[in-house]
Amino acid sequence: MKKDSLLKSSLWISISGIFSRILAVIYIIPWNIWIGPVALGAANALYGKVYNIYNLFLIIATAGIPSAISKEVAAHNALGRYDQSEKLLKKYTFYMTLVGIVLAGFMFFGAKYVAIIFAAGDMRVVTPIKYLSVAILIIPALGIMRGYIQGYAFISFSAFSQVIEQIARVAYMLYATYTIMVMQKGSYMSAVNQSTFASFIGATLAYIFLIWMRFRVRKSIPAEDIKTSAEVPDSELTKVNFGSMLKSAIPFLLVDTIMTVLQLFDQTSFVLIYQNVLHASQHTIDNLYSMFGFQANKLIMVLVSLAISVSASIIPALSALISRKAKFEDIQKLLRNMVQFTVFIILPATFGMIGIGRHLWTAFYIPSTLGTEILAVSCIEAFFYCVFMILENVLQVDKKTKTSMIFLALAYLIKVVLQYPLTIYMGAFGPVVATTVAFMIMGHFAFRIINKQYKLVDKLLAIRVLKIVIDSAIMLVVVYGADILLSKFINGQTKIGAAIILSICAVIGMIIYGVLAYKDGSMKILKEIRGTDIY
Repeated sequence: MKKDSLLKSSLWISISGIFSRILAVIYIIPWNIWIGPVALGAANALYGKVYNIYNLFLIIATAGIPSAISKEVAAHNALGRYDQSEKLLKKYTFYMTLVGIVLAGFMFFGAKYVAIIFAAGDMRVVTPIKYLSVAILIIPALGIMRGYIQGYAFISFSAFSQVIEQIARVAYMLYATYTIMVMQKGSYMSAVNQSTFASFIGATLAYIFLIWMRFRVRKSIPAEDIKTSAEVPDSELTKVNFGSMLKSAIPFLLVDTIMTVLQLFDQTSFVLIYQNVLHASQHTIDNLYSMFGFQANKLIMVLVSLAISVSASIIPALSALISRKAKFEDIQKLLRNMVQFTVFIILPATFGMIGIGRHLWTAFYIPSTLGTEILAVSCIEAFFYCVFMILENVLQVDKKTKTSMIFLALAYLIKVVLQYPLTIYMGAFGPVVATTVAFMIMGHFAFRIINKQYKLVDKLLAIRVLKIVIDSAIMLVVVYGADILLSKFINGQTKIGAAIILSICAVIGMIIYGVLAYKDGSMKILKEIRGTDIY
C-alpha cells in the first residue's frame, strides 16, 4: 500500500471532519420529528447536557495522547524499528484501556454526582450518562489505534474510521428513536438513552475497522526495511517517556477543551440563574437552553469544523519553519498568508450562515424568531472562537506556551465574570455573548503578541483583509435580500420550503462571493497557500 501524501492527508482530514459535522446536523431533522413537538425542548436540552458532559470525559480519556503516539511511531519506523512501534502500541493500549475503565466506572457509579456538578442537579441526565460510560471503555484504545495508523503515514484510514464511527452512530440513533417513539409510542427518555448508547456502537465498529487496517499496514512493510536491534543502536532511538508526552499534550488539551468546559459552565450556571433568580419553569429553561446550548451549537459546529480543517494545514508549516530557524521574512510571509486565508474562509461562511439563518433554523428545527436571532449571535461567537483557537495554536508552536495558557485562563475569567449580569439582562443571549466577548478580547491580545514579534500588519495586508470584509458584507446583503424575496413565492414556514430557499440562497451567496473575490484579487490567496511547502 502506498503511503498518503501530505495533500491527501489534509484532504481526508478536512472531508472527514466536515462530513461528520454535517451528518451530526442532518440527523437532527428526523430525530426531532420522531421525538415529537411535545417533548422536543426537553429531549434536546437533555441530550445537549449529556453530550457536553460526555465530551469532557472524552477529551480527558484521550488527552492529546494519540498525536504523541503518532509522532513516536513515526520516529521508530523511520529507523526501521517496527518492533518498537508494536511494543508502543501494546503498552499504551493497555494503559489507556485502564484509563477508560477508571473513567467509565466513575461515570457509571458516580453518575448522580456528575449530574450535580455538571448539570445543576438535573437527575434526568443520570441514566444517559450511564449509557455513555460504556463508550468510554473503548474510546481511549480507539484513539491509540488511530495514532498508531497515522504514525505509519496512512492518515486516510484514520480519517475514514471517523466517518464509519459517525455513520454507525447516527444510523443506530435513528433506528432506536424511530422504534421507540413511532413504533412503540414510548418515552423520549428511552430514546435519549439509546441515542447516547449509539456512541459505543460507532466507536466499536471504527475500532474493528482499524484493527483490520493494522494487519494490512504491517503486511505492507518490505522485509528489507525492518532492522534489528544490532543494526540500530538504542542511542539513536527516541526514548519513550509518557510523562514528557503528557507534558507536551496538556497545553493543547487545555485549548481544545475550552469550548466544552464553557458549555458545561453554561448548562450549570444558566439553569441556576433561571431557577433561583428569575424563577422560571423547567419547561422554559429547557426550551431556552436547548436553543443556544444544543440546537444553535449543532449548526455553528459545521462552521467551526470548516474553519479548523482548512486552517490546520498551515500550523505544521509554521512549526517546520520555526524548528528550521528559517528567515524572519519567510515566517512573516506565512503568518500574513495565514491571517488572510483564515479571514477569507471564516468571515464569508459566518456572514452567509447569518444571512440564511431564518430558514436554516426552520429546515432543521421549527420556525422561531428567537432561535434565528440566537443562531446569528452564535455565528459571531463561532467566528471569534475559530480566530482565538488558531492564534492560541500559533503561540504554542512559537514556543509561547506560558503566554498561551495565561490568555486561556483570562478568557475563562472574563466568561465567568460576565455570565451572571449578561444572562440576567439578555436572557438566552447572555451566555453566548459572554463567550463571544471573552474570545474577542483575548484573541485581540494574542494577535498583538504575534504581530509585535513578526510585524504582520502592513498596508498591503490591511487592504487585502478590507476587500474580504467588503466582499462578505455585499454577499450578506444580497443573500438576505434573496431570502426575503424568495419567501414571497415559497412557503418558508415548512421544512421543504425552507430547504429550497436555503439551497437557492446558498448557491447565490457562493457565486456572489466567488465573483467578487476573483474580481478584486482576494482569491489569489488560494494560489499562494497551495504553493506553500509544509516541509
